[in-house]
Amino acid sequence: MRSGDVIRCDFGTPATGEPGYLRPAILVTADDVLEFRQNAVLVVPCTTTERGWVTEVAVDTYGVAQSHLPTTISTKRIIEHTGDNVGPIALSQIRELIALIIGL
Repeated sequence: MRSGDVIRCDFGTPATGEPGYLRPAILVTADDVLEFRQNAVLVVPCTTTERGWVTEVAVDTYGVAQSHLPTTISTKRIIEHTGDNVGPIALSQIRELIALIIGL
């Protein structure tokens, strides 16, 4: 796994405002951290419902990445590695939005 990879995750049944069910997500955990075979990773879920929010980043084939919903998941929730990667530009946009959201 590498930062920017598109994976399919089972987020389970959501509470209001949470990502839910089986959906693609962008892996945003740093590659240096991923080298240690983490049991949990940070992802940003994708949706095909575009709302026009400034926190959305377009992701080819998968709709938009919801950068306002960074979520830590167990690697056991990863159902599939799609083989796709969003690339350095989209990954940088997602990370910059996360930093903005948490006040960095």
